Amino acid sequence: MRIFKKLILQLSLTIISIILISGLPDLIMNKDVSLYRDKITAVFTAVIKLNEMTYFNQGKERLFMGDIWEPYLYSLTILFGALIIAFCIAQLLTWCTLMLPLFIRRVVKNLLTFLESLPDLLVFALVQMGIVFIYKKTGILISNVASLGADDRIYFVPIACLMILPLVYFYKMMILLAEEELQKQYVETSLAKGLRRIYVLIVHVTRNTSEGIFHFSKSVLWFMISNLLLVEIIFNIHGLTHYMYHDFRPEMLAACLILLVIPFFLVYALFEWIITHFTRRGEAI
Repeated sequence: MRIFKKLILQLSLTIISIILISGLPDLIMNKDVSLYRDKITAVFTAVIKLNEMTYFNQGKERLFMGDIWEPYLYSLTILFGALIIAFCIAQLLTWCTLMLPLFIRRVVKNLLTFLESLPDLLVFALVQMGIVFIYKKTGILISNVASLGADDRIYFVPIACLMILPLVYFYKMMILLAEEELQKQYVETSLAKGLRRIYVLIVHVTRNTSEGIFHFSKSVLWFMISNLLLVEIIFNIHGLTHYMYHDFRPEMLAACLILLVIPFFLVYALFEWIITHFTRRGEAI
């Protein structure tokens, strides 16, 4: 019951924060606190009555909740797919990297530091150019580089673009946390007992660093949500953020962000419970 109350409080504070942030553009432009308060009240009312919210599509007023579900699931598929793939690849690369000599690991970390500095738009452009280059050289079209309409669905390109930088972030953080964990006494003891390094790395080090990676992934997720808007604009994807940049009212911004946050909040709550109950941090072997 205590955990349930904590989750309800966290979700409520998250929704309130999104509503407060959605009204900031009006506050910045008008510099009037009373107008900001009125706008926040209007946004809160719209969110409470989400089933009555309308948006404008080609000059026509339509019900938001009547049209949102397919684009919403499409955007969630891209986000979840990119996050899961980035995490899994980064974990596999981390295990492989930590089996290498120290000087090679230093080179890898320096390379990751460089990749972290790449602008998002440059990464997206390079992915598009790579697909076009492969097609011109081999005649094989890996994927369309843009959606052709609301009913056209592309997955490979947006997921690939959205996962690259999170993959770099996860990879570097996993290496740093695992290297710190490898310095602890229980690792030396386990190796002295004859356990293989790869076993200790996968079973114990990964488990003991899981909480740090879990909390770090929340920051990565917010980064991915901010990039989702760019990805859907660049590749002409009719997803959830389509409604945000075609109807940039605070009510629409708040509604779209809340719809994006809720499923991830529930998934993270589940994983937090699993980590709390099924990992034993700092276990001595």
